[in-house]
Amino acid sequence: MALTPNQICELIKLRALGWSQSEIAKKLNTSQQVIGYQLKKLKAQSKKIGTDEAFNTALFGGIAGAAAGIGIVTLLELLKNSNK
Repeated sequence: MALTPNQICELIKLRALGWSQSEIAKKLNTSQQVIGYQLKKLKAQSKKIGTDEAFNTALFGGIAGAAAGIGIVTLLELLKNSNK
């Protein structure tokens, strides 16, 4: 099952807030495998085209709002730290 752009924005926001894959899956009414796959895909995309561009693409795909924007900034920092 593919996630909608709005669900991807919600996934990014919730992950940045520290939610687990299983918690996000329940919130988005999908499986933990779908969430894990999407996170892996976003991380690979960020390595390929750059973190900022990957998350800008995710944001513009489903206008997220201010709360998600804050979450994305947090997630970007987490990804940068995990690549060190």
